[in-house]
Amino acid sequence: MPPLQDADAATLYVLAIAAFQRGEAEAALDLIARACAHPESRTIHHAHHGEILLRHGRAAEAEAVVAAALARDPDNAPAWDLLGTILVNRAALADSRPCFERAIGIDPDFAIAHNNLALVLQRLGELDLAETHYRLALRQLSEVAGIQLNLAILLRRRGRDREGLAMVEAILATAPAMIGARLLAAEFESVLGRDLAALDHLDQAVALAPDQVDALVRRSLMLCRLARSDAALDDSDRALGLAPGNGAALHTRALALQGLDRTQEALDAFALARQAVAEPALLIAHHALLLAELGRKAEALAELDEALRLQPELIDAWYARANLSRYSAGHPDLARMEGLADRPEATPRDRLHLGFALGKAYLDLGDGPRAFARLHVGAGLKRTTIDYDPEHEAAHLAAIADTFSAPLLSRRRPPVDADPRPILVFGMPRSGTTLVEQILASHPAVHGAGESAHLADLVQTEDLIARAPALPADAFPALGRRYLERLGANAPSTARLVDKTPSNFLYAGLIPLILPGARMIHCRRDPLDTCLSIYSLLFTRGHEYSYDLTELGHYYGLYRRLTAHWRGTLPAESVLEIDYEALVREPEAQVRAILDFCGLPWDERCLRFHQTERRVTSASRDQVRAPIHTRSIGRAQPFRPWLQALEAALG
Repeated sequence: MPPLQDADAATLYVLAIAAFQRGEAEAALDLIARACAHPESRTIHHAHHGEILLRHGRAAEAEAVVAAALARDPDNAPAWDLLGTILVNRAALADSRPCFERAIGIDPDFAIAHNNLALVLQRLGELDLAETHYRLALRQLSEVAGIQLNLAILLRRRGRDREGLAMVEAILATAPAMIGARLLAAEFESVLGRDLAALDHLDQAVALAPDQVDALVRRSLMLCRLARSDAALDDSDRALGLAPGNGAALHTRALALQGLDRTQEALDAFALARQAVAEPALLIAHHALLLAELGRKAEALAELDEALRLQPELIDAWYARANLSRYSAGHPDLARMEGLADRPEATPRDRLHLGFALGKAYLDLGDGPRAFARLHVGAGLKRTTIDYDPEHEAAHLAAIADTFSAPLLSRRRPPVDADPRPILVFGMPRSGTTLVEQILASHPAVHGAGESAHLADLVQTEDLIARAPALPADAFPALGRRYLERLGANAPSTARLVDKTPSNFLYAGLIPLILPGARMIHCRRDPLDTCLSIYSLLFTRGHEYSYDLTELGHYYGLYRRLTAHWRGTLPAESVLEIDYEALVREPEAQVRAILDFCGLPWDERCLRFHQTERRVTSASRDQVRAPIHTRSIGRAQPFRPWLQALEAALG
C-alpha cells in the first residue's frame, strides 16, 4: 500500500469506511475528508462523507457536504436520498420530500428512497401515497423486514389490523427475535380483542430484551388492561429502575396503582408523571378518569379541558368528556366532535370513539336518527376488530349449563365451613349491578371490590368448565381461597366483599362449589332498556356481542336461557333476584331485602348510597352518585324505530 500522503482517492475512501466500521470516528472523518479533497474524488466519496458526519450528529456539516456533491453530480440518486435523510434528521420534513422524489425520478426502482419517502408522507398524514411507496419498495426488497414493519405500522394507523397482523406474523416467522415486530404484534392483537395473545408477544419481547424500557412499559399497560395490576406495578417499577424519571414508566405506574385501588398513591404518581412527560395531554386525560371514578366530576372536566387545550384533537379526551357530560341542544362540543369525526384524515380509531361519543350525546338529546347513525359507525368499526361467533358463544354457554347440572352440584358440594364474606352481584351490563354494589358498599361492614377478572381468570387458567366434573370435592375450596385472596387484597380482613362483575352470571354454578358461603345477587332490567344501554357503550374489554344489534339480542337470549337454568338448578336461597324497576320504585323495601339476604343488619346509609365516597369504575358512576330515581325506566321506548333488529332477535 502506498504511503497515505500518496494514496489515491479510492484507497483513502476504502480506509475511511473500514475505520468507520471499526468505530474509529475521528480517523474515518479525516480519511474521508482527504478522499473528497483528492482531485480524483467521486460523488460517492462526498456522499459517504456526509453520511459519516450525520452518524456523528453533525447534520449541518453533512448537509453542506452532500449539497456540494450534488452540485457536482445532480443526477446521483443515492446522494439525493441521503440529503433527504439529513433533512429528516433536522425535522425539515417538507424540505426532505422533494429530495426523495428526485432520487426516485432518477431511479424509479430505488427501493430505499421509496421507503424513506413513505416514512415522510406517513408523518405528513398522506397515508394513501405513503402506502403506495412502501409497496413499491417491497417490489424490489420484498423480504426486508424493516420495510415490512414500516408498512405494518401504517396499516395499524389506518385501522387495517388483520392485514397488518398477517404482515407482522410473516416477519416473525423469519425473524422471531425482532423486538419491534413483537411489540407491534402485541398492539394488533390487543386492538383485535385478543389481550392474552398480546400479552404473550409482550412476554417474549421482555424475555428477548429484559432491559428494554419500552417493552416493560407496554407489558405494564397490558397487565393493567387485564386487571393484573400487581404485576403491572412490578413492570413499571422495573422500568423505572432502568430509567429513573422515565415519563412513560411513571404514567403506567400511576395506572397500576389506580387498578390496585391505592388511590392516593395513584394521584401522587400522576402528579409526578406529569412533570416528566414532555406531552402530557393523554396523561392528564387519564388522571381525569381517576378523578371521575372518585366522584370529583368538576375537577375531572377541568382536567379534560386542559388536555384538550394542549392537544385539541385528543380523541380520548373528547370521548371521556362525552361520558361525563349531559348534552343539550346547541352544546359547542357537538360541532367540534362532528368536525373531528368527519375530517378526511380521521383514523378508524378516531371515528370509532367519536361514534360512541356523539351517539351518547344525541341519545341525551332524544335525537334518534343522529344517535343511531353515529352509534352504528362506532359499533360497526369496533365489530370489524373482534372475532365473535354467535354460534360458538351459544355452544359455550350450553356447555356451561351441561357441566354444572343439578347432579354435579349435589355431588361436588365441598365439605368445608362456609365463608360468609363473598357477595357476587351479576347480570347483564347496565342492569343495576353498580347500584346494588353501591348500596352494599355503603354499609360499614362491606367492602365494594368493583369489577374484577379474578373469577374468569380462575376458570380459564384451571380450565374449570371442562375439568370440574372430574375434580375431587376437596379441590374446590383451594380454588375459592385463591379467588378470595385476590379479591380481598385491599379490604379489611373482616369485611364482606362485593364482586360486581356482570359476566359472573356465567359461573353461578361454580360459585357454590368454590365459595359455599357466598351470596349471589342477580340483577335484572327490562331487556330493551338494558340492550340499548349496552349498545351505546364502548367497553374497555370483553362483551364482544354488543356491537351488532342482532348479535346483542341473540346473546341476551343466551343469558336468559342460562339464568333460567340456574333458577331451576341452584337452591332458591342461594340467589336473590332483584329487578331494577322495583329497586328504584320501592328502594327501602328492596334494600331491606338485599341486606337481609346477605345477613347484614339494617343501616340507613344504604339508602343514602349516593353520599358514600368511594371509587366507582363502571359506566354508571354518575348515576350512583345521585339520589335514586325512575327516569331510566322505559329509556328505550322513544328509540324503538331504530331497535327493530334488536327486538326481532330478542323475540
